[in-house]
Amino acid sequence: MIHVFIGTKAQFIKMAPLIMEMGRRGMPYHLIETGQHAALTANLIEEFGLHKPDTRLQTGSGNIATLGQAALWSAKMLFGLLSPPEVIKRKVFHGEGNGICLIHGDTLSTLFSLLYARRCGIPVAHLEAGLRSFRLFDPFPEELIRLAVMRYSNILFAPSDWAMGNLSRMCYQHKSINIRGNTILDTIRSARVRFSGKDRPGEPYVVVTIHRVETLYSSTRMNMVITFIEEIAMERRVLFILHGPTQKRLAKLSLLDRLQRNNRIEMMPLQPYLKFLNLLAGADFAVTDGGSIQEECYSLNIPCLIMRAKTERMEGLGENAILSGFTRERFEDFMKALPGLRRRGTDDVGVSPSVLIIDHMQRYLEDHG
Repeated sequence: MIHVFIGTKAQFIKMAPLIMEMGRRGMPYHLIETGQHAALTANLIEEFGLHKPDTRLQTGSGNIATLGQAALWSAKMLFGLLSPPEVIKRKVFHGEGNGICLIHGDTLSTLFSLLYARRCGIPVAHLEAGLRSFRLFDPFPEELIRLAVMRYSNILFAPSDWAMGNLSRMCYQHKSINIRGNTILDTIRSARVRFSGKDRPGEPYVVVTIHRVETLYSSTRMNMVITFIEEIAMERRVLFILHGPTQKRLAKLSLLDRLQRNNRIEMMPLQPYLKFLNLLAGADFAVTDGGSIQEECYSLNIPCLIMRAKTERMEGLGENAILSGFTRERFEDFMKALPGLRRRGTDDVGVSPSVLIIDHMQRYLEDHG
C-alpha cells in the first residue's frame, strides 16, 4: 500500500499526476489529508476528477489563513502524535502498517506526515528532496523542515541534477534517486489540452500572486511589491490573485484601498487551478513569491519576476526568471531584459517524472513484500 499525504494546494497539484498514474496501473493507494488547506484541496479533487481522501486528520472545511490558525492546527497535529502507534496506525493508516508513505515538499504538512509515518514505523519517500536555500531562516520554516525531512526519509526523489548534487554533499546519495524533472510537468501537460484563452483579458496583462510569510509580515517588502505592481500597471493590466492572508495583510498595512483605486489593477480571488493556469499561460509575465508558480512559469515558458531574497528552486534562473532580491535594480533589470526572457530548451516531451517515481515505488513494494 502507498499512503499519500496531502495538506496544501501545491502538494495536491504535484501529487495529482502520481495518483492518476497509480489509478492507471490499478495500484492500491490510501489518500490522507492533513486539513491545512482543506477548502482548496476539496476544489482541486473535483477539478482533477479524483476520489475524496480516505482519511482526514482534521475535519474542518476551511483553510489556514492566519498564524493563530496555524498554531492551533499544529497543536492538534502534535496531540495526535501522542497516541500509541497502534491507535495512529488504525486511525490514520486504516490499520495498514506495511507499504510506504509518500510525502511532498517543505510545509508543516510535510513535517507532520513524516512524523506520523515514522511513529508507526512506516518507510517514507520524499518528493522534491534536495532543494536548498542554504539559509536556515529564509525561508522559514521551510528550510528547517527540508533538512529534517531529508534526514529521516528512507527514499529521496530529487527533481534535478542540482538537487541531486545537494543530496550527495549531504551524504544522502545512497537513498536518493534523480528523476530529472518535477511532477508539475505532468500536471501542466494534462491541463494544456483544456486551455481555451476565452477567459483572458483582451489586452496585455501580468499575473501577480504574493503569499509567503516572509513577504507578508515585512511592511518594507510589501510596500516595495506594491510600488512595483503600480509601475507595471502603467504599461500593462495587472491581475492580482489574492490569497486570504495576503488580503488581510494588505488591509492591515493600508495598501488594499490604494490598489483598489487603481483601475489598471484587478483584484481577483483565488481561481480554480485550471483557470489560473490558463491565465498564467497567456500573461506577458508573472510576479510571484511562490516556488510552485516559478516552476509553472518555467514549464509554460513565461517570464517570471521572483519576489524573494533567496530561492531554493533553480528552474528558470538565468533563462526566463530573475530573482528580485527586493531591490529596485533587479526590478529594472527584469523590465529591461523582458523581451529576451525565455527558456533556451523547451522540449520536455520525453520526461514523465510521475511515471519514473511510481516505477520506483512499485519496485520498492515488490522488493519489500
